[in-house]
Amino acid sequence: MFTLSPYRTLFADRELRRIVLSSILPRLPFGMNALGLTLLVQSQTGSFATSGVVSAAYMCALAIQAPIIGRYVDQNSPRAVMLPLGVLQAVALLLLVFAVTQRAALPLVLASAFFAGVSAPPVSMTIRAMYRKSGMPDAQKQSAFAVESVIMEACFILGPLLVSLTLLAGSPAFAVVASALMTVIGTWHFSRSGATVRWGDVERGVERHWLGPLRSFGVRRALVLSFCFAIGIGLNEIALPAFANASGFPARVGWFYAAMSVPSAIMGFAYGSRHFSWPLNRQIMVSGLWLAAGSALMAICHETWSFTLACALTGLAFGPMITALSLQLGKLSPSEYSTEAFTWSMTLFLIGLGIGFWVGGRLAEDFGATGTLLAAAALMAVAAFCCLGVPEVRNEGHNAP
Repeated sequence: MFTLSPYRTLFADRELRRIVLSSILPRLPFGMNALGLTLLVQSQTGSFATSGVVSAAYMCALAIQAPIIGRYVDQNSPRAVMLPLGVLQAVALLLLVFAVTQRAALPLVLASAFFAGVSAPPVSMTIRAMYRKSGMPDAQKQSAFAVESVIMEACFILGPLLVSLTLLAGSPAFAVVASALMTVIGTWHFSRSGATVRWGDVERGVERHWLGPLRSFGVRRALVLSFCFAIGIGLNEIALPAFANASGFPARVGWFYAAMSVPSAIMGFAYGSRHFSWPLNRQIMVSGLWLAAGSALMAICHETWSFTLACALTGLAFGPMITALSLQLGKLSPSEYSTEAFTWSMTLFLIGLGIGFWVGGRLAEDFGATGTLLAAAALMAVAAFCCLGVPEVRNEGHNAP
């Protein structure tokens, strides 16, 4: 039965409430940039393959940057890098818009996209590490990570809707410019919220291995699992604009994303309030199989209304899966590598998304949205069974003693 009491307990902490609210604006670009860049480049070049490569360059840069920044933050705290990176990413996004709209050479566009990705501020990773390092009981951590997944889903709801509104205004370039403004204003506000202080102190006197959290067998298995699911999610997501374009209503892509994200946020919120006795890897396996079935269902839909319904059914599994993946990684990673472990998770997740966008763009060119979604379904099914290879850990939920 769904209950709000765990969330009331969590947000009785006024400072934590302020930190979480201030983190929303700088994270909205996560829901805008990939789609915004895809549509911006496609509108200028007419090619989904080219737009997929540019989006992949952006996400791969995010992936490369994340563990480097994560290791720096674990050893020095996030205070010195948060705001400077927010300003740099805003500048890079504006340069990228200029390069694309001026029909610059592809290498220059790719370089701008890479610069935009490599300068992303570590907002999400700071909050997740803050939860991991806190003294909260497992029940509150489950609720906190569920809130995290809901916020990210909210960003993926609002982000595509904002991008679709820019299509009505005339150009997806407005979405990327808006993203740049949200990044710099939101990061400034977040850095003043107390999050960087609440993150805690650097753990001194701990012998650190050069592999960091990758030294742990369980962490490595959990990260590979995230990587596989990310490729499947990338394949699934690039199919949405491809289907919208083929249907003759490209502006409806935002509604497809919303149809997938709203159920995801609701189920993620519900998942965070309940306790499940199954090990986390088996919970993730069930979510993965649901996503595989949902992607296959989307592939056989040819009408807008049926495709939207299939998106909604598929989205039911995203929120719980993301929350369970975060809980699993938090349980398996050593405390002194908290931020770096979550940045490695983000790294592989973004590389996987980039690969999914790139491969999905090629599949969409040759086989349409159907081929892309069938590939997503197959990969999700394989990743689901790979969950059995991750060490079993349980989360002490809300009804635990």
